[in-house]
Parts: sequence; C-alpha cells; structure tokens
Amino acid sequence: MDKQIDEIMSILQEECAEVIQMVSKIRRFGEYNHHPDEPELTNLTKFKQELGDVIAMIQLLAAHDYIDMQHIHMLKHEKFEKLKKWSDINIDYDKLKYK
Repeated sequence: MDKQIDEIMSILQEECAEVIQMVSKIRRFGEYNHHPDEPELTNLTKFKQELGDVIAMIQLLAAHDYIDMQHIHMLKHEKFEKLKKWSDINIDYDKLKYK
C-alpha cells in the first residue's frame, strides 16, 4: 500500500469511529441533544458531518484508483437485496437517488 492510500485509510478509519460514536450518542441522548460546550451543534448535525467525512475519504480512495465506485454501487445494491430479505427496513429505490 502506498503512502497516500495508507494515510487515506487511516483517516477513513478514524472517521468511521466518529460515525460510530455519533450513532451511540444519538441513541443514548437523542438527535437534538448536544454537548454542553457546543450548543449550536446537535448530535444529528455532527452525525451528518461525520458521514460527509466518510464519504469524502471513500471518494479519495476512488480518485486514487484504489476502489472502483461502479463496483461499490453494485455491492451496495446487493446489500439492499439482503436487507429486503433479512430485515424489516423499507427500501424505496426512488428515495435512494441523490437529490
């Protein structure tokens, strides 16, 4: 693994951990709760920021030709099919398109 990819992967790992932390905070304290030191940032706002950071790192991996986004999208749809079979999550493909 080259140095650029290694750095992107390290940052991606940290960002994924931050998403996990925000999911935990939302589940424990609610979407609109906030840290006392950051009253302007709700847990939901911080969660969205962290998701954006993860997406940015994924796009950097693609830009560095480490992953193929078309293949990732195919795998994503395979996951949707598994979720339809094994979970109670409603999957509306029309709502999955970016606006």
